[in-house]
Amino acid sequence: MPAGNGSQATEPKPEYRAGMATVVGMSRHAAIATSLIVVTGLLAGCAPGLAANPRFATNSGARPQGKATTAKPPGGPPPIAAPKNDLSWHDCTSKEFGDAAVPAAPGVNLDCASYDADLDPVNGAAGTLSIGVVRARSAQTPADAGPLVFTTGSDLPSSLQLPVWLARAGADVLRSHPIVAIDRRGIGMSTPVDCLDQFDRQEIRDQSQFESGNDPVANLADIVQNATTSCTDTIAPGDSAYDDTHAATDIERLRSTWDVPALALMGIGNGAQVALSYASSHPDKVARLVLDSPIALGVGAEAAAEQQVKGQQAALDAFAAQCAAMNCPLGPDPKGAVNSLISDARAGHGPAGVSVASLANAIGTALGYPTGDRVSTTNDVATALANARSGDTNLLTGLINRAEGTIGTDGQFVNSCSDAINRPTPDRIRELVVAWGKLYPQFGTVGALNLVKCVSWPSATPPQPPKKLKVNVLLMGVQNDAIVGSEGVLATAALIINATAASKRVMWQGIGHGASIYSSCAVPPLIGYLDSGQLPSTDTYCPA
Repeated sequence: MPAGNGSQATEPKPEYRAGMATVVGMSRHAAIATSLIVVTGLLAGCAPGLAANPRFATNSGARPQGKATTAKPPGGPPPIAAPKNDLSWHDCTSKEFGDAAVPAAPGVNLDCASYDADLDPVNGAAGTLSIGVVRARSAQTPADAGPLVFTTGSDLPSSLQLPVWLARAGADVLRSHPIVAIDRRGIGMSTPVDCLDQFDRQEIRDQSQFESGNDPVANLADIVQNATTSCTDTIAPGDSAYDDTHAATDIERLRSTWDVPALALMGIGNGAQVALSYASSHPDKVARLVLDSPIALGVGAEAAAEQQVKGQQAALDAFAAQCAAMNCPLGPDPKGAVNSLISDARAGHGPAGVSVASLANAIGTALGYPTGDRVSTTNDVATALANARSGDTNLLTGLINRAEGTIGTDGQFVNSCSDAINRPTPDRIRELVVAWGKLYPQFGTVGALNLVKCVSWPSATPPQPPKKLKVNVLLMGVQNDAIVGSEGVLATAALIINATAASKRVMWQGIGHGASIYSSCAVPPLIGYLDSGQLPSTDTYCPA
């Protein structure tokens, strides 16, 4: 059964003992022992971990437990107001679900619109561009309900991920609030950026693997220099207008257009950076703040890249364990089979001549953005890789094409490099190629070389962390996140403490990017927070 349908399944309720729920399917003693192991691991280190008495939920949804102990901010959180001046919407239900390649969620209507935003109000460059948005409603959505503004930042278009969420458990949110997905400038339905010629685009995707010489950093840096010049010329005078700070100004333009006092914001991955940037610059205009699988605000490019590589390795390990348990097509040693494919590609004789970067990115994207439930996704990815080992590359080509279309657009190149701060030098990247290749055998070299993409991009001023948040924050995270890793959750929790706010966490132990997207058990705490403005009484653990 797809993960998104987990909330519809009939499952036995967990047994609550001593303030803790026993995980369904385990004996009481085994469940408590497992729970203690999980909590002990998450509490390790100096950064904030899970609460000492977390709630253990099932995929049938987290159930209320006790009275919330977190004090609400003085005066309580602002209401989520309905727009006074709405946009000019038109139906796009069929198109958006079709573009996302998911079945339309029953009873859900999608409407599309756009609005103009100033090109660079921060630095004074004149001009405007169009920002695309998608609104989701159902017959149950109250007509006077304020919307949840949803952003995935530069990870992938928000308009592409919204239908995926709705086809799973996200439609439950629509019972109380519409959802409005906003695409970052240059991505998705917003004014597109088309700045790379096909040769440079493919060389970047392949990390110049097939060029002559023994210095891949220098080969890729030459390509990137040309690509950077082409893109900055294309977007001029807005060559410094595609970072988190400017994405936040686009959200503020939406708020002012709607003429509402405050927004409910939900950001996933890079979108969490955008949402935090907005909360930092407009603390009085945030009614709710949900940060799912966040990248820590202000994290350096090298640290962010290593966190992603660690997440890819963790996702591969979890995939391999699941694969072996279900006797998948990769045989008894799935990780060994994947490693063999990657090693062949690195040596220049991968399936159908594919580059190691294209292969690694295809695997990482397939694990980060699963298309089905845990079993079907594992089997689909395993089948594609097993077939490729046998000489049939059709399914693998499909994974590669999906990865390039999902994470490899020109707009994402521009936005991600605009966000990258404290970038390592080429010499430092050469050191990382060697070091990470040993530490992270499957993904380390590709992750290190990926840092070359932004070495020539103009430096940007990082967004400032919020000094004082006016609302408490719901944090979410995934144990095996191949897109951003998992370390940003703890770093963001510390940032929230420094901003004098409280947070509670919803942690999913599965494989994917976005607990709220892929775990139905993560959605009830989200809905409770949106409806009441109050955090759950404790952190929540959601099993894979």
